[in-house]
Amino acid sequence: MGNIFSHKKSLIQGGLLVAGVSLQGVGCGEIRYRDGIQPTQQVHRIEVHGDVGVIEVVPSDVAKIDFAVRAPEGAAHVQHTEFDGVLVVNTRCRTPILCSVDAEVHVPSGVQVEIELDRGEVWATGVGDIDVSVGEGEVDLETSGRTTVQLGQGAARVVSASSEQIRIAVGSGDIDVRVSPSSWNISLVAASEIVRGVAHDGDAVGSMELFAPAGTVTVRALSPSVGVQTP
Repeated sequence: MGNIFSHKKSLIQGGLLVAGVSLQGVGCGEIRYRDGIQPTQQVHRIEVHGDVGVIEVVPSDVAKIDFAVRAPEGAAHVQHTEFDGVLVVNTRCRTPILCSVDAEVHVPSGVQVEIELDRGEVWATGVGDIDVSVGEGEVDLETSGRTTVQLGQGAARVVSASSEQIRIAVGSGDIDVRVSPSSWNISLVAASEIVRGVAHDGDAVGSMELFAPAGTVTVRALSPSVGVQTP
């Protein structure tokens, strides 16, 4: 997905563009139908691209995606492709309101995940490498691998016990990060910041790049530790 900070300008502009648009239709309304997608070959990456919805990523022994469509008949479109070990799923809404496609992404160990969503929420628990891009909404991830989040407007929360790289940029909103109580190479830009129980070390293996020019960035240790240092 490239260097997260190369997208600062587009993130801020995106946040402004969607500021007046509510999240109506996201994860609400009656489910019109349910369906599922399971790759026919072994995959090493899963990509989900959507307009509106709630996406949950969970660990699994088998790669598959279950989705629920909440939209008038003919308003939502779901398609997928497989090529060279990459499963790509696209969920689109032909109407800006009363339409969302919610998905549960089942991810085996070692499979990378990429989520791109215009409006909605992304949740992940117990997964490895993950890249998430959301125009407006919320991102809540519990990961053990490389984690990248780009969010135009909303709130981002990341919990990681072992990741060596966390990169989060929020155009308008707050960032909350919880990591193991050790030294990290922290690069931080925010309107206000809180760092508790995590020491900054420019030579540390683990690195955090956190960018929230209009919000608060909070970095905390997963368990109590003595001493507080801010970068």
